[in-house]
Amino acid sequence: MDEIKRIKKSLHLLLLLIPFTVLAAQDSYIIVRAGAEVTLPCDSVTDDHVNCGATDWSFTYSVWTGEVNLFVNRQLDTSEISKSKADRLRLAANCSLVIREVTAEDAGKYKCRQFDLTTQTHEDHLFFISVVNVSRSSPVTEHNRTDEVLLSCFLTPSIICTGVKWLYMNLDVTKNNTDLKTSQSHCSANVSFSKDKIKNYSLLTCKVGVIYNEGTFSFIPPSSAAGNNEMTTDWWWYIRLVVGFAAIVILVVILIRWRRNKIQGGDAAVAFSTVDAPSSSTGPSADPSSLYANVTFIQ
Repeated sequence: MDEIKRIKKSLHLLLLLIPFTVLAAQDSYIIVRAGAEVTLPCDSVTDDHVNCGATDWSFTYSVWTGEVNLFVNRQLDTSEISKSKADRLRLAANCSLVIREVTAEDAGKYKCRQFDLTTQTHEDHLFFISVVNVSRSSPVTEHNRTDEVLLSCFLTPSIICTGVKWLYMNLDVTKNNTDLKTSQSHCSANVSFSKDKIKNYSLLTCKVGVIYNEGTFSFIPPSSAAGNNEMTTDWWWYIRLVVGFAAIVILVVILIRWRRNKIQGGDAAVAFSTVDAPSSSTGPSADPSSLYANVTFIQ
């Protein structure tokens, strides 16, 4: 009897674990930085789905809002989404959904539904996207200190938020860091410090978490992005300068060759060979042929 009870208990636990295992395998929980690009793959796309005619994408912002269509029969449905969101969506060749320049507006649940035209059934793939924004703000202090730096980390979750906090050298800033001051709520956290105390911002990272996933994100100073743009611009100027110089050299060579060919193949030159005229007692002859023996034209 005890053996039968143990078997029943084991089967009961197994049945409880099966839905959880299926849920973890079918659903994806993604945390992405604001401004980045994310691709949501619709797995197991078969040959008859190549044109994505049997694949639909939909979006749900929260449990309090209804589901809206994004792509139906390969066509973008703009009837229920904002223009700013529609402009950043596209469908890849393999039916994956691509979202450019992610914003907090994109946080939510995405569903890819694939229809099996043979069996008249469908399969759903769910993606829960949470968006994190790490930025620098102007702190409000009692003494209006200009050397104070305030970094903010805010998470727009698609599911339950499990916490947001700042780390310094991968350790919680609240541990043995008198130079750092932090404040946090359930889905956001701030850290402030003096420029003289903390010079390397890359040592600070924000750790965010939702159910089934977590990640760390560093602060990227705007000057770094500007520096990259300037570097790219400088390279373009160097390329233009080299191309322009090469074009001038080629033009000069063409002109020199053209000039040389013109001189060598120009108007015919005339060479005269002179001979002494025979002496005559009657005086110089009026016939020029008596003065020149031959005339040669040189091409």
